[in-house]
Amino acid sequence: MPDVALLIDWENVYYTLRQHTTGPLPSTLSILQAILQKAAEFGPVRVKLAIFGQEVAAQDETLLMALEFTGMEPIAVAQRMSGRLLKGRSDAVLITRALKLLYKERQDIDYWFIVSGDRDLNALCKAIKDEDKHVYLIAGDKSLANELRDSPYLRDDVFLLEDLIPQARWTRTALRADDTQVDKPQPPAELARRTPQRPGRVPARVRTEPPVPAVVPTASPESDKEQRRLAVLLLDQLVALHARAMPRGDFVTSVVPLSQKEASSVLEQRIDAGIDQGTVLAKLEGRARAKAKQMLAPNMSSALVAETIFHLVRVLRRIDTVTSKDTRRIPAVEAVLDPLSRADQPGGLTRGRSQRRLLLETLFNIAEERGAIQTEQVEREGRQITMCWLAEGHPLVVYARQPAASIVHLFNFVASTRAKGERIDWVNQALFAELLSRVEGDALESTMRRAVERGVMRPEEHGKKAGFVIDQTHQEVRTVLGEFDRLNGEVRPAMAALPAGELEALPAPTITTPVVAASSDPAAGVPRKRTRRGRRGGRGRRGGQGPKKAATGDAAD
Repeated sequence: MPDVALLIDWENVYYTLRQHTTGPLPSTLSILQAILQKAAEFGPVRVKLAIFGQEVAAQDETLLMALEFTGMEPIAVAQRMSGRLLKGRSDAVLITRALKLLYKERQDIDYWFIVSGDRDLNALCKAIKDEDKHVYLIAGDKSLANELRDSPYLRDDVFLLEDLIPQARWTRTALRADDTQVDKPQPPAELARRTPQRPGRVPARVRTEPPVPAVVPTASPESDKEQRRLAVLLLDQLVALHARAMPRGDFVTSVVPLSQKEASSVLEQRIDAGIDQGTVLAKLEGRARAKAKQMLAPNMSSALVAETIFHLVRVLRRIDTVTSKDTRRIPAVEAVLDPLSRADQPGGLTRGRSQRRLLLETLFNIAEERGAIQTEQVEREGRQITMCWLAEGHPLVVYARQPAASIVHLFNFVASTRAKGERIDWVNQALFAELLSRVEGDALESTMRRAVERGVMRPEEHGKKAGFVIDQTHQEVRTVLGEFDRLNGEVRPAMAALPAGELEALPAPTITTPVVAASSDPAAGVPRKRTRRGRRGGRGRRGGQGPKKAATGDAAD
């Protein structure tokens, strides 16, 4: 699909809603998501800019949070100079940034969405059309300039804010005769508003579904896609913090900027569904009873979580293996998704090659959203190709690069799909070549050999089949499967938590024994018990003022 650029003049949108609606305004997050959803219908939105004046940002306290949540780049424009309020500066910034993208930075973008209706954009629309690009406008019906409305040469189509945001109480009564949307199907609420009613008859009330903010999600909370996304979010946060679990309240605020209420409720629904389905572990520690104090962690024994993280590690390690000093960027489809989707896997929730390919694409997109994978579009032989590479230092990348990550998750994935009564710590040797050869490349044999040398797994035959058995108590295994405080050797000093056999491996502490002079008295070598000294000593203490007992008094008693 072609790439899309979305440039929003938020000042135009904000004042359009203020002037042409009644009652409370919809949330800023829901407005931005409605605009973003329309642009995403034409392809992946690679560029997302929102230009706004400082006066508007001061009036809308949730603007910056909503922009950060939807992944849009905020561009603040100063509106006051020498104490005077200047208007229309957002248009100049929008035009400048659009031309820079068009001619220099992103010449590959074919679809442009301009969210504004000002006549100042005539020249910009013409410049984009002259480059054989598609231009679409999003604006309010009463704020769209007649030049943009009447000239199809300047734009391909116009989408009205009244149609994208039907929950707002718009003051217009009907579409104008020259409206560009007059011949298009209208939403039920708009049709009901236009349908003439008989005298004395109460008009039928049309029920509209409230807008649900897509917190990363677009499907129901219980769906596999949303639970997979939640597992990756949890893994990302825990690895970044080097923690085994994190409070629920901290997790929500770390994903949703400043815990924006509408988006937080959606994420809370995903967490509740994950706890009910067993994909998320949640428990309260100590005397805490508040829901926000629940300690959350992904349930690595869940089949869905095991399959998700196993394939996520495969995707990241595949990119890491193929990229090198000479080829730092590789084609995402040809070099990553296609080779990995050819491997057949035993069991799992995804059945068939097409479903596995869809799962790999989903995990690739999630990793891209989290910033672990960087992408860019290049043109080769007349077609657009997505090039990808890993973001150095990202928590998910650090996690996937753990020496035993792919092997441990292969065991964990296979164990989660085994039926009850079957041995869950044994994996057929053929599966290593089938599922990890395209991930590790030529280093697969050495990776397996080093894992055996470190004691992560050991060879063992099962019947007449060669295979390996994993050591569940090994430090690397425990680190990959949840003890993230041990990543990169940064282990918290907790001696009791070390497994058996590691205490002997620790260097013995150097103990300095004081030299005691020889004496005929056997008690001379016994160090005297330290006692408290001071002016205000208590009863029976040395230096105190209370009565003292003779040393022979106790013996006499």
